[in-house]
Amino acid sequence: MRIIYFHQYFSTLYGSNGTRSYSFALELIKSGHSVTIVCLNSDRSNSGLTGKSKNGFRRGYVDGIDIIEFDIKYSNSNTIFTRSLIFLKYTWKSCVLVFKEKYDLIFATSTPLTISLPGIFGRWLKGIPFVFEVRDLWPKLPKSMEIIKNPLILWSLYLLEWLSYKSADNIIGLAPGICEEIILKNKEPKKVIEIPNACDLEIFKTLEISKKVVPKTINKIKIFNGKKIEFLAAFTGAHGLANGLDSVLDAAKKLLEMGRDDIHIVLIGDGLLKSKLIKKKFDENIYNCHFIDPFPKLELAEILKNNVHLGLMILKDVPAFYRGTSPNKFFDYLSSGLPILINYPGWMSEIILNNKLGIKVKQNDPEDFAKGLIYLSDNKNLLQEMSYNSRKIAEQNFSRSDLSQKFLRIINKTFSENHSRVNNYHKRNLYFAFKFLCDKFFAILLLFFLSPLFLVIAFFIKISMGEPVFFKQERPGYKCKKFNLLKFRSMKDIRDKRGNLLADKDRKTKLGRFLRKTSLDELPSLINILKGEMSFIGPRPLLMEYLNYYNDEQIKRHDCYPGFSGWAQIKGRNTISWEEKFKLDVWYTKNMNFLLDFYIFFLTIKKVIMQEGVNPKNSSQMPKFKGNRKLNN
Repeated sequence: MRIIYFHQYFSTLYGSNGTRSYSFALELIKSGHSVTIVCLNSDRSNSGLTGKSKNGFRRGYVDGIDIIEFDIKYSNSNTIFTRSLIFLKYTWKSCVLVFKEKYDLIFATSTPLTISLPGIFGRWLKGIPFVFEVRDLWPKLPKSMEIIKNPLILWSLYLLEWLSYKSADNIIGLAPGICEEIILKNKEPKKVIEIPNACDLEIFKTLEISKKVVPKTINKIKIFNGKKIEFLAAFTGAHGLANGLDSVLDAAKKLLEMGRDDIHIVLIGDGLLKSKLIKKKFDENIYNCHFIDPFPKLELAEILKNNVHLGLMILKDVPAFYRGTSPNKFFDYLSSGLPILINYPGWMSEIILNNKLGIKVKQNDPEDFAKGLIYLSDNKNLLQEMSYNSRKIAEQNFSRSDLSQKFLRIINKTFSENHSRVNNYHKRNLYFAFKFLCDKFFAILLLFFLSPLFLVIAFFIKISMGEPVFFKQERPGYKCKKFNLLKFRSMKDIRDKRGNLLADKDRKTKLGRFLRKTSLDELPSLINILKGEMSFIGPRPLLMEYLNYYNDEQIKRHDCYPGFSGWAQIKGRNTISWEEKFKLDVWYTKNMNFLLDFYIFFLTIKKVIMQEGVNPKNSSQMPKFKGNRKLNN
């Protein structure tokens, strides 16, 4: 089986990023599969490739893995805007790659969420089996942290999340909360599998890591020079918004106030907030707290195993984290046989407390944090017991080799159950899939850019006609399924003495006529497209009552999704008879294709600009359809 594996931050053991994908790739190759890893040039990663990039990437084999590394540079210190541009560039290149080369299965591992797009395109446009691995819940986590606040961006991310889950044949979640959230949204529990991060037991196998592998690594840590540290706690990982590392410095400061300068803390890693944290250290003279750049995995293993007494699991106080993360550092601590101090509840906290691997301290409480460090430092026997328990739980529950076998079974199962789909994916499937993706993409794009216009129209409708701003009415959609069509309101709610609505011409306002004439009243239907109830191109959705009047041929107009504009719209719109309209609609359902849709789309723009066919001849509105032969019941 040929597998293309998308992981932006892929790294071998010689990088400081996690090595989950490296281990899984090796397991796939060992089982006879070929694997192509697609990554970018991250400052913490080491793909193993050497030499310069050509034509925007470099490619080669490392330990049997075919690696494509795009010449896109990424750092944890990048701003959110810069990261977003990098994600989009990587995604675009990855999607192109899916169509240039032939593969039997697509595997994509987040974050970011955009990494799922090559899998989505490959799944729907080529029928390729797709497995999606979720490492963090996007957009739930950035929303909870208030990193992303724009409602349209959040909306588009939630749509991408839904589309990712819907498109994947199987989904792997790294934590219980991740799997629970996916099942809640996807409603397909059978295709969601939990495979947490794992312990690299072989790397952390002995107390004495071979000096031949990592010569004199420990000399790089200046905090050991000149003074022996009695107790050293370590945090390894990103120094970002999610980590809440101010609490570590506050605890270190509290230790100094308590006279315990024999306890030191080292933070190994980098990130957006590292410089700010270092400044705080010097400004407040927190000399028992030290910052060190990231180490390759092998060197980190030696440092943790031989020089650290305690591992720190620290996160910002965000409930979404509690059951929804699976950090590499936790498993590195277990592999090293380190006791663990954690400052947040959740599934990892339960493992730590239930198996006596460490202690939990209160969040946002520097004194409790400091007392926890002192307690462990002063209880060497307890520390030794916790150390033994950590290594034991690593071997029993989180062995990399055991979890790699579980991963392999999921990959093989996904392929065996879905590989025949590729052969059966004929042109019509390709057309529907491409149209589906285009509808969603352009609906998001238009809603984003036209949001100011939406607000302006809504404001004028409210002051001229009152509420509601939107007109909502049941219409028949694909296969006659009911949905609520949304439009901007164009008429007032004026009734006669008996309570009956007046004729449309008596209720229309100047603003309403303008909206109808320019087709701006149709803009809210973009929401229907996002919801999968409509398309940009297709027969217009008519009234529910008309269903009773269609003949056997006319009912076929519902063999595709209704649209903003269709074949009948550009061939006369409201200036042709109902019978002609339905004949054109049915012809479209039998002959729809890419070129026809593009033709209709561009001609629609012309019709709207020229305002052609808005009203029927000699009338302000189209008469109701009464049918030409009622269907037999």
